[in-house]
Amino acid sequence: MNSEQHNQIGKETISVELTINEALALTGVRFNQNHQLEVDALQKIKRMLEHKLLPEQAHLQ
Repeated sequence: MNSEQHNQIGKETISVELTINEALALTGVRFNQNHQLEVDALQKIKRMLEHKLLPEQAHLQ
């Protein structure tokens, strides 16, 4: 991937639906005994990125 392709991809947008608590967890708010909120939010974002960047593999899952 050359730098021009990288710049074009970097300007595309994605939408990820997070709960308010998941969004807060990503900003650094700590929830006592519930680190899973941050983990779940990150997984949602990673899945959406994979779907956007590797659409042919998303159909295999």
